[in-house]
Amino acid sequence: MFRLHTALCAAVAVLTISQPAIAAEWPTGTVTIIVPYTPGNITDIAARIVAQKLQESTGQSFIVENKPGASTQIGTAEVARAKPDGHTLLITGAGYATNPALFDELPYDTDTDLTPVGLVVSNPLVLVTAADKPFPDFVGLVDYAKSNPGQLTMASGGNGTLSHMAEALTALATGTDLIHVPYKGGSAAATDTLSGHVDSMWDNPSSAMPQIEAGRIRALAVSGAYRSDALPDVPTVSELGYGNFEVVNWFAMFAPGETDVELLDTIHDQVQAALEQPDVQERFGKDGVTAGGPSRAEFTAFVAAETEKWGQIIRENGIHAD
Repeated sequence: MFRLHTALCAAVAVLTISQPAIAAEWPTGTVTIIVPYTPGNITDIAARIVAQKLQESTGQSFIVENKPGASTQIGTAEVARAKPDGHTLLITGAGYATNPALFDELPYDTDTDLTPVGLVVSNPLVLVTAADKPFPDFVGLVDYAKSNPGQLTMASGGNGTLSHMAEALTALATGTDLIHVPYKGGSAAATDTLSGHVDSMWDNPSSAMPQIEAGRIRALAVSGAYRSDALPDVPTVSELGYGNFEVVNWFAMFAPGETDVELLDTIHDQVQAALEQPDVQERFGKDGVTAGGPSRAEFTAFVAAETEKWGQIIRENGIHAD
């Protein structure tokens, strides 16, 4: 579905031009974008690029504030409590869809206290293994796991993270008994995968590409519905015959729940127009990351589907957050 963003860019541009009165109403002052992660990761980078572009196009100030903690709950709760006037926004990741099932209680209700504005950036994950491991490809890894049940290890950035969700879905799709090895963050997991201390992990292409290009790790499969432009020779899990397998690492903008629909559409259109700019596309494209996304309605449906999908897997596998 994320391939729709290119087809929609023309419609976004027309809509932005044809509704100058609505667009002119936002923003009327400084806009704060809350990022519930530490600085320097892809969410933070994307938020700052969006803020810069919107500041240039609107003439208003856009401030990015990092408010990490409690598995994104601190920053998310602040936006949930904010005035629904479009001047306090959230850019967060796929944890938005997994947290309702991972935690018994959240300080906000994702169904009512927040509402999707639109997709900012997204990418599939890539399954990697150290170059000296005996898995030439994804099928070889599955064969090994089936021949050696309970021995093949798969790292993640921690319990309940998207890489953990991908590991659980891999075991389900292939009928294998994989050993999940959670780390305190993706960097530590990637380091031990590179060294061979663990057999494999689902990583972001932007993180894995330098090691893949250097020949230190091998890319076995990607988790998207389509092959990654950054890894065109690496097959998807689905095309190898393992069902409708899709894991998308996504980061998106949300607003307080009672924000006016016309205002949400205006913000969506301006954000998407910023993301469609050639320099933004180039900046993210080289890392296998897609900037921009579908209509607000389509993305809202996607978030609901993600929440249901991962919630079911979390409950069935008894997964708990760190």
